[in-house]
Amino acid sequence: MIQLLMSRNGNPVHVPLRFPSSPDNITAAFRQLSQATQTGKTEIVEIKSVIANLPSYLSGLDPDSRTQLEQLNLLSSIIAQMDSRERNIYAGALDGNSINDLNDMIRVAEQVSDYILIPNVNSDVALGRYVAVASQIQGDPRFPEASWPYLDFAKIGAEYYAEHGGAYTYAGYVLRKQDDELVREKKSKIQLDLSSSQAQASVCLPATKEELERVKRTLGIDCFAGAEITKVSFSVPYMDEHIPTTGVSVEDANELAWAIEGMQCEDGELLKYLSVLSVEQPGTMQEALRCAMNLDDYERITEDTYEYGRTVLRRIGADDELIDTIDGYMDFEKLGEDTMAEEGVRRTEFGLIRRCSSPFAEEIQAMEMGGLS
Repeated sequence: MIQLLMSRNGNPVHVPLRFPSSPDNITAAFRQLSQATQTGKTEIVEIKSVIANLPSYLSGLDPDSRTQLEQLNLLSSIIAQMDSRERNIYAGALDGNSINDLNDMIRVAEQVSDYILIPNVNSDVALGRYVAVASQIQGDPRFPEASWPYLDFAKIGAEYYAEHGGAYTYAGYVLRKQDDELVREKKSKIQLDLSSSQAQASVCLPATKEELERVKRTLGIDCFAGAEITKVSFSVPYMDEHIPTTGVSVEDANELAWAIEGMQCEDGELLKYLSVLSVEQPGTMQEALRCAMNLDDYERITEDTYEYGRTVLRRIGADDELIDTIDGYMDFEKLGEDTMAEEGVRRTEFGLIRRCSSPFAEEIQAMEMGGLS
């Protein structure tokens, strides 16, 4: 989880030491250092960690301090128990707190369940949009959907950030649960009704690891394989029409719910996903989740055939001056239409969509593309 690369007195011999580590491994690493140089201060050449920003907080670590090495071992053991989502949360929680020493890092790691991650929200603009969406879902009259084209999302996000704190990370926005009433009151994306031999329960997704554990305790089971999913409900429009309720597991449904929540924070992402589902027609929820995880492989086309033709020329190096010069002498619309057909662009009720890695199957494109002109 954490690796130190150490040397002594600038000696070219570098000794790695991974944490969590046993006392024997630590002793062996320092024995190697002593074999290279008997005396002098141990220096850290490099620090690596699964928590991307953690090395910067460990820059003042003294590897010759037994106390600090014990603290580092404890911190690494805590991190080793985290899943990928909790590690992302921990990275943001570090940036959102005042961290002065290893004790602070350990304290935040032990309290990681007190924080939440809002996926894909990593700027004031994205946070402002999230606040507007969450408010609208809860019936808050401050940000009616009709007003969104005129809202300053960056200002809304900046004001919310200033009031609630937290930190932006590459994975999303991290803050304390108690600081975000919108997150605590958010509407679920997917609801599962579960039944075991001992009890029945419902779980609203997305859910944290602790929330899922509480549901397991209610059902009297150790893992969700010991319960039957009796009903699957979607709160997001059209999802029930395009996401199958066969092959459902609680874990997959929760991951999908987190993904859907992230899509709602980005302009057009939910419409893109619905377009992908309508073309790919997944047979199971797991396949629908795979589509969500691979959403970057798809492009939502918002241009008409005329503008698409101009875009095609830009792709091959034409600048706007050249394109404007030949306007009137070239059929941009025909070029756009032909390129859409060649690239497998498909029309859906949610808009035009294409797959970047490989075109969609051609079997019904001719019929569908006829409606583009």
